[in-house]
Amino acid sequence: MKRQFLCLLILLTLLLFPQQLLSQKHHVEEMIGKKLSEVTAVYGKPVHQDKSNPAMICVFYQNQTEQKTFVANQSGVFQAEVNLKFDNKSKANQMISDYISQCQKNGFVSDTLNVNEFNISKTGTRVNLSLFENNYSKKYEVKIKAVKM
Repeated sequence: MKRQFLCLLILLTLLLFPQQLLSQKHHVEEMIGKKLSEVTAVYGKPVHQDKSNPAMICVFYQNQTEQKTFVANQSGVFQAEVNLKFDNKSKANQMISDYISQCQKNGFVSDTLNVNEFNISKTGTRVNLSLFENNYSKKYEVKIKAVKM
């Protein structure tokens, strides 16, 4: 009975929130140059939008482990950031390794600045990835910032 309930719960979650679950596979650098409508199609409805300045519209997404910010103008997204939180350093390092590998498969070139910071670039896009320990929350944070060049 518990197994059936769990399967039903998982199925309902997939049906009700497919964008949020599938959006985890998308990297923020893929959104550089795209319209905000494409960002919302991938990530769903944002938790907050700042449209006070039409030349710089900001869209925010957040859950317990990540925060995403997209900044766009009339021609599309020109900056995207994501902050990811991890309970331990090994999980954060694994995510960084997977992320860099996926970026390299997509034509990006990686440059190691130091043990905890990397620049990843491709024509038209530059990504900075950094890892640090948040002493206040006792978690490790990975910050990824992609900008249009």
